[in-house]
Amino acid sequence: MNIYQLQRGITADYASEELVKYIKLICGEKAEIRFAKGDDGIVLGLFDDLGLSTEGIDNSELDDVFEVKVDGLCGYIAGSNIRSILYGIYAYLKKAGVRFIRPGENGDYIPKCDLSSLKAELREKAAYRYRTDCIEGTVSYEILRDYIYWLPKLGFNGYMLQGTSPYLWYDRWYAHHGNKYKTPEPLTVEEADIITDKIEKDIKRSGMALHSVGHDYMAPAFGLFGDITEEDIDKRGMRDYIAMVKGERKIKYNHIRYTNMCYTNREVRQKLVDYFVSYVKEKPHVDFLHIWFADGINNFCECEKCRATSPSDILIMLLNEVDDAFKANGLDTRIVFELYNDSAWPPLKEKLNDPSRFTIMPCIRQNYIDGYENYNKDYPIPEHLYNNYNLPRKDASVALAFWREWQKIFKGDCFFFDYHLYSDHLVDPGYCQISHRLMRDMKLLSSLNSQGIMHCSSQRKNMPSSYPVYMCGEILMNPNLSEAELIKDYYSSAYGEDWEKVYNYLNRLSELFCPDLVREGDVAADEEMYIQRHTKIMLPYMYNDEALAKFQKISGVIKEFTPVIQKNLADPDPCRRLSWDILRLHAPIAEKLAQGLCAGASGDMPKAQTIGLELIDYLAKTEDEYLPHLDFGLLVRRIKVTFGFTANIFESIK
Repeated sequence: MNIYQLQRGITADYASEELVKYIKLICGEKAEIRFAKGDDGIVLGLFDDLGLSTEGIDNSELDDVFEVKVDGLCGYIAGSNIRSILYGIYAYLKKAGVRFIRPGENGDYIPKCDLSSLKAELREKAAYRYRTDCIEGTVSYEILRDYIYWLPKLGFNGYMLQGTSPYLWYDRWYAHHGNKYKTPEPLTVEEADIITDKIEKDIKRSGMALHSVGHDYMAPAFGLFGDITEEDIDKRGMRDYIAMVKGERKIKYNHIRYTNMCYTNREVRQKLVDYFVSYVKEKPHVDFLHIWFADGINNFCECEKCRATSPSDILIMLLNEVDDAFKANGLDTRIVFELYNDSAWPPLKEKLNDPSRFTIMPCIRQNYIDGYENYNKDYPIPEHLYNNYNLPRKDASVALAFWREWQKIFKGDCFFFDYHLYSDHLVDPGYCQISHRLMRDMKLLSSLNSQGIMHCSSQRKNMPSSYPVYMCGEILMNPNLSEAELIKDYYSSAYGEDWEKVYNYLNRLSELFCPDLVREGDVAADEEMYIQRHTKIMLPYMYNDEALAKFQKISGVIKEFTPVIQKNLADPDPCRRLSWDILRLHAPIAEKLAQGLCAGASGDMPKAQTIGLELIDYLAKTEDEYLPHLDFGLLVRRIKVTFGFTANIFESIK
């Protein structure tokens, strides 16, 4: 048979290659790619190529719409843009029963069938314009590559590599932070850049929009990299560029990432503008450039000029200058700015000159219990006080109240930035509670005037299942899908005839692990890395008889389900076999965690911490077995919080 490819380029070529690959896997048919138009095969092209209606497409670059009309391996798959052709291909393959269960080898469930008798006819527009993910956790090139190629199969259309270089996230893996059983393989900056170049090509090849920077642009803009000293600042004669806080212009935590600049200084803004122009010229494939203030709170400049201008007014001033420079240099890259900490307050005077250039990104912090559904719609915005940010950090009401006010002056695109799958899923070893709440929030995005979301999330979250990400991709494409149908769709494909037993087992674990009692807001990287705190953490599950009664049942639930796992480890399908093997690997980790929680709930925190150390040691020894599926580094950080460890100091809680 023939595949007629009407567009060229790395994404168009990849789309054709994907269709050829899966047709061969499904029915053994070998397809040939031809760069022409014919009627004896499947034609791949844009709507314009095929004379199809573009009704409902406001922006063909941003709106993903596909149409499939294939009968017996003849017909067409078309898209509003080239990546949408790829979504059409995956929709066609799903009609054939294919399911994209997890990233990497043996991640696809591919039933054998006769495609010559398959008829597929559908047209679909993605409900949300921004369906994006963001690098976090601990990643190697291979882990990140496999994850990126998986995301479009689920419907995601964008990916962010944080910082001008995601060195930090690579280094955590190659240096094997926290794992004494692995030999560190320190990564040079040059080696990290090579990985980034390859990953950027993978992102573009897979059809996703590339989001970049956000953090750390001060480093290359001012020639300051890694840990720096006050002497470094003086050598460069840039003391006056640094934000003045409490009367002093000093670097925060020895790193420029956490240090704001004196943004009312025209020289500072010009250096930033010049850097952004040079960066985009060097990387014209960046679709969305993120411009954020420095990480952390209470670190904005308090000099006389800065205090006379609100942080958001200064931000808008900078954004307009970047926009002007981009236009002068013929650059059409879109710019994303965030509502976070000081920049959450709307500006008092400044306005964006060309809102069409910009996308706004409210940064949501929440407890995941109330979510977007039960937030306080009347939450009042307090007066902005310089470097005195003390608003609740775990209440979506705060961010949504600021977004409410910004909508009065900004009518452009918006997507939220949230952390459902960063570390919160790690307090829910069944992944069922977090999945339910994630679906709830994703379905509410449009009602909050958001065109989508960017997940700040671990790339390794396939243990015990990959359902949360799978479900999220489906819902962002079509929020009308029900929870029941998605659960059946995923679990039956991933596990076969015993799928309901798996779901009931994992749902039971989610209930018994009491995530809402174990949860402790967030794990803050800046605090862990730069502040040597010795705080004793007290969590609601500790000394809690009701929680203890639930924790004590977990071992029995796992023991009862173990024969079901053993029975299915020899499943003839490689994807399902791996699904069951992941459950096998997950069981002892869950059981050990439950033992520690039992000790804590009964009041014996020294024992709980001893068990926590034993679990960390077990995870380190066995990391190679579960490597692509669970993030060792993030889980260890989660365990430290769960059992009251702080800054590597293990203290009993009395």
